[in-house]
Amino acid sequence: MIIHTSEKNPWVVLIHGLGVSEKVWFNPLDERALFVSFKMLLKDEKNITPFAERLKGAYNILSWSQDKESTIDEAAAELKNISLMLNNKKFLILAHSRGGLVARRAIQLYNLKPMALICLSSPHFGSSFADLVIKHSKWLSIMMPSLKGYLTSIEELCTHSTFIKALNSEDALKKEDHVKHYDIYGNSTIYTKIWFINILGSVERVLGKKAIDEWRYGLGDGFVSVKSGVSPLTPEKNAYLLPLNHLNILIDNKTWDIVKSILTEAFNS
Repeated sequence: MIIHTSEKNPWVVLIHGLGVSEKVWFNPLDERALFVSFKMLLKDEKNITPFAERLKGAYNILSWSQDKESTIDEAAAELKNISLMLNNKKFLILAHSRGGLVARRAIQLYNLKPMALICLSSPHFGSSFADLVIKHSKWLSIMMPSLKGYLTSIEELCTHSTFIKALNSEDALKKEDHVKHYDIYGNSTIYTKIWFINILGSVERVLGKKAIDEWRYGLGDGFVSVKSGVSPLTPEKNAYLLPLNHLNILIDNKTWDIVKSILTEAFNS
């Protein structure tokens, strides 16, 4: 989707995460991930203002829906082709979850030069949640047949995957150190209560310290751990930890305030 409001306005490229579409930026209540509705997961939120609505007027917006079964390198190639539409105009990338890895990979492979890269809850060092899914993929695929189409993509997100090692290698990092990096990430595992039970909170209560960091309050957001939420190229002053989960970081006012300040600084410097 392209929203062009003015030739004078800079561009913001929006990149969504795995298993969803660009709806997360424009109308998250219409989005689904596998069999889970965002409308259900966000039903306790008092204010749901999509990022695209917040950006309209001051910025031009460029976004697209990735092939849901694409690898990160394939999605990075899509981003490179999409960026050609900007004709060397100033732009910034705002990415959620795996989208941050797509952006980083595209910068490394194609020398993209955004004014800055803002990642929301991106698993820069992989996810132990992905480790578990791959470990138990046989029976999980029986329970959720649609999962089979995502296994290759999920495997890339494992903490010791070939992709994660390549992404953070010394040579690869040198190819993206010309870009200012920012990370906004959460440490809350509290999602909507279903039948008065918070599922991820229950996992931690049952497993205690045996639960992966992603599922432990204060250590993860349900999908990404705190220790994985900051890129090796993000300085401490550009890393923002918020009491949010993996989804409500997309709509929270505190997230927007930080993003807005970064946008202002990036395009006025």
